[in-house]
Amino acid sequence: MYPPEIHAVGADQGRTTNRLASSPHLTRLTFSLWPMFSSAPLRSFCLLTLLTGYFPSVLTQHAGPILEKRDAFSSSGLASASWIWLPEPDLLTTAPTGSVAFIKTLTTPPGKTAASALITIAVDNNFTLWCNAQPVGASDGIVADGWQTAHVLSVALNTTSNVFSVLGTNAGPSTAGAADPAGLLAAIRIFYTDGSNETVLSDNTWLVSGTIPPDFPVPLDLSSFVHAQVATKYGSGPWATSVTVPSPNPNALNLTGSSWIWSTSNASIDTLAVTVGFRKTVATPAGKSATSAIVLLTADNTFQLLVNGQYVGSPPFDNNLGPTSSWQYAQRFTVALAATRNVFTVLATNFPGQQTGGGSSAGLVAAVQILYSDGTSEILRTDASWLTGPSTANISFLTLSDSILGAAVLQGPFGMAPWGQLSGTSDALSVLRLPANNAAMGVPSPVSTMKATSNTLSAPTTILPATSPSASAIPAPDASGARAIGTLDGRTLLMLVLVLSIVTLFIL
Repeated sequence: MYPPEIHAVGADQGRTTNRLASSPHLTRLTFSLWPMFSSAPLRSFCLLTLLTGYFPSVLTQHAGPILEKRDAFSSSGLASASWIWLPEPDLLTTAPTGSVAFIKTLTTPPGKTAASALITIAVDNNFTLWCNAQPVGASDGIVADGWQTAHVLSVALNTTSNVFSVLGTNAGPSTAGAADPAGLLAAIRIFYTDGSNETVLSDNTWLVSGTIPPDFPVPLDLSSFVHAQVATKYGSGPWATSVTVPSPNPNALNLTGSSWIWSTSNASIDTLAVTVGFRKTVATPAGKSATSAIVLLTADNTFQLLVNGQYVGSPPFDNNLGPTSSWQYAQRFTVALAATRNVFTVLATNFPGQQTGGGSSAGLVAAVQILYSDGTSEILRTDASWLTGPSTANISFLTLSDSILGAAVLQGPFGMAPWGQLSGTSDALSVLRLPANNAAMGVPSPVSTMKATSNTLSAPTTILPATSPSASAIPAPDASGARAIGTLDGRTLLMLVLVLSIVTLFIL
């Protein structure tokens, strides 16, 4: 009698060969010696020896893939969300054209501290998203059926309460007489500082209004808002299962290789509470045409970003009284560029030290990825080639010529004390892409360096694990994002039962 063959339960019989091949010498030896074992105990010993070498490959082949994260769509949670809109008789075929305002307020559970969120959203036809009045992202409004590809956006959060606001627009049917559905589909995964997370889905608890308040995205008067109407659950209706979620970009722009810079030496230790201007002028190489740029940056304590003299954005307001400062999350902007020459300007503000009211650490760190029309790109990083000069007003620095500015002073590489590796990345929408006549369109007045104070921080300054979900834009594993560690699928369990039954049979 020869040992029974052990086949995989499933269509892929090739996996069985691969698993046995992982211990070929042990397999051949066991088969050759099998006739010598005439008693049940010896056969059991032989079989258990085989399984000792065989089972690790079983677990690797079967259980290993289960521990991997599922695809981006499954991880997002969208499959459990609902398409919602302003209540109408028939949202699936004859929704009115125009814009509606959505609001979802989330209160952090007792004993928890919110840190960041990963937002996956699709809107038929277009949307603009804010978090706590900070513009986060928007659809491009150009691609037909753009809702078929969801947007994935990361944001830093307030610790206790956060308001997500969406301006959704139904643009009307693409052809006269065609069906005209409207809907918003979203999943918001909230990450807490204790490592846990939860996902909030679009449903009828969201508030919606067909009248856009003048102070939207954070209106004080919600009297025009009603509960959203569920048009259909994901997977049905005119949208069916057509939404896809892009996978995280493993080569996303980061700050590794960039340097912290300031206008004076030793600013990482102590310097005056001032606003300092920085400038980087970039000429497009011959034969190329610049189209856009991704700008990733942060400044201790805050900044204003301008491109070609136009205000682009700032981080969320920071009074520096809470456990997290806004500079701990780098802001990521996407901006349109001129074809041949572009000027990046940052007005960075250092707040007074909270304990002394005097100086504190200060610095700017940035990376700029310029995209060209031919599909190529190049990355520029903060270094001594950036020009600097003190300024307390936008216009005064913008009008200064390069000849009277000095070279930025290197403080050290990204990752140095007192700033460490940061806590993550927040997506930020350029104000140039905001809807017209929106309350968030206002360009801030020059930052007053005396309105906030700064604590001296020791490295590292991260409040999240080194593999922060907001830093990587990949959801942390949990029941909704990945299968639990140590779980086995039905096929593997059935195989284990089969093998153990064979062992028992030969022992008896």
